[in-house]
Amino acid sequence: MRRTVMLIVISLIALPQAVPAQSMLWPVADKEAGTDILCKPQEYLEQKLNFESIFIGGAEDDWIVSPADGFIQSIGVVYINDLNSSLFGSFDPAKTLDENIRATDFKRGLDPKYVNVSIAIALKDGSRLNISGLSGDTRFKTGQKVCAGDTLGRFAYSYKAFKEPSLKISLSGRDGKVLDPMAPFGLESSFVAPGKLTRENPMPVEKLREDLTVLEAAFCELYPSLEAHMPEATFHAYMDSIRQTITEPMDPGSPFMTILYRILSDFPDSHLYRYKDPVPGVGSGKFPGFYMMWCEDTLSVLLANEAYTKYEGRTVTRVDGIPAEKYARRFDSFFYLYDMGIESTLAEEKVLLGQKGSAMHFGEDKERKLDVEFSDGSHVLIPFQKGTRPYKIGETYRRVFFWSVLNKKRSEDDVFEMKQLSDSVAYLALRTFDLNDVQLEAALDSLAGCDLPNLIVDVRNNSGGDVRVLMKLLSCLTDSPMERQKGGYNRVKNQGGIDVLRHSLNYSADIDMFPEYVPRKGEDGYFLTDTIETCSAVMPDPEIHYGGRIYVLTNGHSYSASTLFPSVLVRNRRGVSVGRETGSGYHFMTALKYADIRLPNSLQTFQIPMVQLVFDTTVTARTPVGRGLLPDYPLPLTRYEVMQGEDGQTDVMLDFCLSLIAEGKYLSPEDPFSEADAPKTESNTRIIWPAFSILAVLALGAFYFIRKRR
Repeated sequence: MRRTVMLIVISLIALPQAVPAQSMLWPVADKEAGTDILCKPQEYLEQKLNFESIFIGGAEDDWIVSPADGFIQSIGVVYINDLNSSLFGSFDPAKTLDENIRATDFKRGLDPKYVNVSIAIALKDGSRLNISGLSGDTRFKTGQKVCAGDTLGRFAYSYKAFKEPSLKISLSGRDGKVLDPMAPFGLESSFVAPGKLTRENPMPVEKLREDLTVLEAAFCELYPSLEAHMPEATFHAYMDSIRQTITEPMDPGSPFMTILYRILSDFPDSHLYRYKDPVPGVGSGKFPGFYMMWCEDTLSVLLANEAYTKYEGRTVTRVDGIPAEKYARRFDSFFYLYDMGIESTLAEEKVLLGQKGSAMHFGEDKERKLDVEFSDGSHVLIPFQKGTRPYKIGETYRRVFFWSVLNKKRSEDDVFEMKQLSDSVAYLALRTFDLNDVQLEAALDSLAGCDLPNLIVDVRNNSGGDVRVLMKLLSCLTDSPMERQKGGYNRVKNQGGIDVLRHSLNYSADIDMFPEYVPRKGEDGYFLTDTIETCSAVMPDPEIHYGGRIYVLTNGHSYSASTLFPSVLVRNRRGVSVGRETGSGYHFMTALKYADIRLPNSLQTFQIPMVQLVFDTTVTARTPVGRGLLPDYPLPLTRYEVMQGEDGQTDVMLDFCLSLIAEGKYLSPEDPFSEADAPKTESNTRIIWPAFSILAVLALGAFYFIRKRR
């Protein structure tokens, strides 16, 4: 799980200002104001912008005190779902904070570790101070007076985004509007009231070009996988060519975002992310009156609103005079959430081309109509719509929607499912690898109780999660060490003193980011070996062991840990993958720590991954450079699968896997890694990064060239 750590408070969106006078005590006893801030306003947590709160870290036995005089306005047991929503339970004033926590059961499979007490203190000026993350043996009741320095309790765990104890502090006025939570503690503030973030529009050419220069520096100083896409000198020339295309002022929202999308699409990475525009009121993409699907090399009308239902299912040959295939490939310039040369993710995304590809029509005149030509030569002009659903809810929508969310996590407790499909087949759906201790124990108990000869593990549409959960599950699936993967390591571009972090919301430029990483002679960057993140060796669990055949279902949205999980099994001949190529790379991915870089003028913000995690340096026909984990038994994407069969309820990939089991198909007779794993001479025992990078650049250069010619 991603964790953001803030060491020095910096304002990147306001002019420098004098530090305000402190009017409140720091809530952690005997600590100076500003100590151990984990997250502040304008930082991102789990890809959501934190507008209003300070998160403060500490130890479980640290005392929490009231920052100001006031009275307890409300108190309750709370579980914070995310930055915008929480679950609240009742509070018995006759019981201590801890007793109330233990007595509360939200009954949703939530991690009890993050159940805590939240107190709202009404201050003398009419404002309200909210403190979440409390525990201890203190007792409170509403209306009770508190004075600055009075003990409130001890640290609890306020929010699942942080592995350590934490407090969540926010402040609101008489009218309920959010106030700056930092200034009262005498801190230089990063707070910007919701809706108050502004920028020039249209924005001058020089400022837009400056933003591209900052983004260029972020890639060069932070992103260790840059060289896998193109040499740095080539990248500088590439960015300069992009800057030269900006010749007149433009909206820093939609039109400029189109340029940014195109840059990202040339550096696809499943962990590289552009956040939602922080300035409200920015125009979004427009939608035609029906959605088109690109599948099986055919463009067709998938969903339509009531005015155009007669066109559903018809084959489209041209759009605005552009051949169907070329029109569908325009989407490739706007989507980037997959690693390098992976093909499956794009194919799956283009099933809902009309919805996913709305970015293709950013900034177009709202009165324009789409000229659609069908296979019989007929035409129809389809007006664009904005802000409304351009299709009817019906059977077709239901089928496609449920296909697109197969095995997807839908709630906090919907993380896994174990069931028996037949007398010989068990099915384990893993919807995330972010399982809390209770959930992991339940999953392990299910494995321990499974004695069927075949196990299907489903990681489709699983976006990844905690590698420790991944390793624990893998350890229960083997009776011998799984360590055939070779050369694993973590790699970063720089250890510290990274100038571009001046533009970061969550790190400062002068901190020592990676002090434990060391250089390697003749290689670029800094390295750390034998880390858990690279899954270099999986040792068998001493108590739980499933010994049957393992089939793992994967697709283009099996990201991060969901790529590593089947990769370890396949590399060690302990299982097979079924379905489609994973969305993250087999050999390496860039993840673990992220810098949130906000461009100084347009305020567009990017999550830049800073650690390259190399899982295996072995290149074979089974594991080619620049690809995700390819399936042992591929299932091409078809309209039949998308529509979930004839009855609209068939899981086609699962049925395909069951047919493989029925036919006795499993591991290939020949080990595809045997030649690569054979003893080698001293001079070529391992593939070091520069050689591996050269292979990647050659392969991906060809891929990039082909894309640009389409």
